[in-house]
Amino acid sequence: MAVVAPAPGGHAVKRRGLRLAFSLAISAVFLAAAVRNVDWNEAGAALRTANYLYILPMLPVTVWTLYIRAQRWRVFLRAVGVPPMRILVAATNIGFMANMVLPLRVGEVVRPVLVSRREGLPLSGVLASALLERIFDMFTILFLFGVAASIVPVSDEIRQWGGMLTGVAVTVGGAVALVRWQEDLALGLVRRICGVLPPRLGQPVVGFAAGFVKALGMLDRPASFVRAFAWSLYLWVAIATLYVFAFLAFHLAVPMLVGAVVLTAVVAIAVSVPSAPGYIGSFQLGCVLGLAIFAVAESEALAFSIVVHLTQFVAVIGAGLYSLWTENVSLREVESVEQRDGAMA
Repeated sequence: MAVVAPAPGGHAVKRRGLRLAFSLAISAVFLAAAVRNVDWNEAGAALRTANYLYILPMLPVTVWTLYIRAQRWRVFLRAVGVPPMRILVAATNIGFMANMVLPLRVGEVVRPVLVSRREGLPLSGVLASALLERIFDMFTILFLFGVAASIVPVSDEIRQWGGMLTGVAVTVGGAVALVRWQEDLALGLVRRICGVLPPRLGQPVVGFAAGFVKALGMLDRPASFVRAFAWSLYLWVAIATLYVFAFLAFHLAVPMLVGAVVLTAVVAIAVSVPSAPGYIGSFQLGCVLGLAIFAVAESEALAFSIVVHLTQFVAVIGAGLYSLWTENVSLREVESVEQRDGAMA
């Protein structure tokens, strides 16, 4: 999977600097919001009294979620190609590590580019499969939030949010199904809209839309949709398990099932915003907002977020470094892939 890295030009360096400044600004705003009412003495006390034995299982579970992502990605790639699991695991590990050390979630581009280059698959189709993953992610976490809020005793406010988000999830799923079974109509609409744009803007959009429709070919029958949804449920339940361990570590009086699902959904939405490397700021704000639903003080929630965030950082970086070593790829090469091929994407 070795990549030859060209020296970045002046425009690339400037663009990279602007991206970094933008991502740091977003994270600074989020972090300021997260720590606004924090009592640092209380946060320190929460860190001192936590039972860190419950944190240890979070390391292997985090790595396991990366493997689940690679398994699920293979399902979404079925209409484009079926790469070996070794390649998908390596690209997933490296891509998520890139999200931890590079700004603006560039790992979302790095991951498909690495697979496309290694396996000779069309980049538009591989990118589209990654977008399809994100759509199923959104569908699944909103669905889980809605179901959990409906079946577990919670406040009326959470129940209302659950009903609303379940409706959003159903709408998203219906839109994907409509595009899948009305491909010609959807592509025709995209071409007409892009026809009024300059070619340098319209053509990439049309190419991506065509790749996305091709990736939707894996939804060739209702059973395929159910299979993809089942993999997504498996993934997000595994991710929610991380928060269960953290609740136990910090002795939080939070309902395990609904608390883990709600927090997973809120944090996932927060970190979806492009920000500084490692989701700094957005992760903390997501934890503070999610735990506030269950009346957890901001100081305790911030301490909770620091430990969970650090644990995930260590696990993801470790998995990424392992894959860099086994695939003979350097971090500089990964960044160059994003700069060169990501711009084309």
